[in-house]
Amino acid sequence: MSKKDKRKKNIAAALEQTTELPAVPADAEPVIRAAGEELQPAAETAAEAVQDAVQETAEAVKHPEAEKQNEKSEKPEASAGKPAAKTPVQNEKNGFLLLSKYRGAIMGIAAIWILIFHEWLQLTVTPEDGSYHIINMLERYIKAIGFCGVDIFLMLSGIGLTFAIKKDSLGKFYYRRLRRIILPFLTIAVIRCFLEHWGWQNFIGNVTGWKFYTVSMYSFLWFVPAICTFYLVFPLYYKLFLRAKDKIMFTVGAIIVWLMLTLYYRDSLRGDLFGFTNRIPVFLIGILFGWMTQNRKEIVFTAQTWLHITFTALLGFYLGFLANFRGFPLIVPVSNCCFPNCLIAISFPFLLAKGFSLLEQKTGGFGKAVFKIFAFFGTFSLEFYCVQEWLAGWLMPKLFARGWTNAGVNLVIFVSVTAISFAASQIFSVFWKLVELPFGKKEKKAA
Repeated sequence: MSKKDKRKKNIAAALEQTTELPAVPADAEPVIRAAGEELQPAAETAAEAVQDAVQETAEAVKHPEAEKQNEKSEKPEASAGKPAAKTPVQNEKNGFLLLSKYRGAIMGIAAIWILIFHEWLQLTVTPEDGSYHIINMLERYIKAIGFCGVDIFLMLSGIGLTFAIKKDSLGKFYYRRLRRIILPFLTIAVIRCFLEHWGWQNFIGNVTGWKFYTVSMYSFLWFVPAICTFYLVFPLYYKLFLRAKDKIMFTVGAIIVWLMLTLYYRDSLRGDLFGFTNRIPVFLIGILFGWMTQNRKEIVFTAQTWLHITFTALLGFYLGFLANFRGFPLIVPVSNCCFPNCLIAISFPFLLAKGFSLLEQKTGGFGKAVFKIFAFFGTFSLEFYCVQEWLAGWLMPKLFARGWTNAGVNLVIFVSVTAISFAASQIFSVFWKLVELPFGKKEKKAA
């Protein structure tokens, strides 16, 4: 029996003895004397218990490590075949926390993947006889499904919004979203307006998103009005989401409603808009993942979990091949940017995060360097997206006119887009710091 248990037993025995007090009659003196004699053993027992407690406390103060070791030895061991449950702080195998740790690098990979989809010029030769060449097929496939980077962004955005909504008021939430988007979007809009002679009506229609909904979602940088739409509806949806007892079933129910509406309007909704609405499920799953990241930190991703994630990614890549190279229909209109992308976006980022983690563990500094390189592109991913199509469209004809090869053009486009978008992100950052400087001083004075 440990000292703690012995001490508790002595105190309990003392309390039992003190509860049986005799009634006090009128002639109280002899009875009080008798009661004192009866209480003496109990008092001695209590004194011993107190003395033990004081001595044990003193030892714990002198030797805290030994006390902690005693407490650990008294804890019950995990049952056979089942490891002891980890606390959220100790749990290092939670895939959601791993995803959160490497989020910036994954955003960088997604940004580069979108650039490949938009501007990459094929380096290998496609066999004319229709046969397969593995390198050629891989290059064509990576480029063909590069728009899946958008779905990865939307999934990660759903995660990030669950954190952002908790930091500030609703007004500040919308302000921070608008601040991140407006300058890159407006800057490219102004440049293209002058170079391409839009006219003020087209300019207003493009920057407000009016043409996105009424003419074509591809009128101008479609991702920006799409993500702004998600930003607008997110607070209301998340409020309903938090009220649900079963968050997973609520998300499944929301996706079923989306599917029913999609099938109902498949013949009446403008065809290109399905390229936007088909991304709703992956955004909703991102919101669920964000909530789980914050509230399910005890989850452990076992080998079986990683096997399921790998299978999901492989299924997504296979369906992507069928939809993009075989024209295989998958339930909904414009299905090549729906189910395949969703499966890839909810699984492949976890595999990337696991890969970064293993690379850091095995190679140390090299793994950290790789992570920082991709995370660098994640810091200005929006500017990277906004600049690429306009800049590449302006540069490519000039480079081809001078006899540049595809490899050279790819390199120049990549370096130019990186340099200009990074410089723009730094300028925008300084601009907002200067704009918000007076307000920051006011808040400090108020505090």
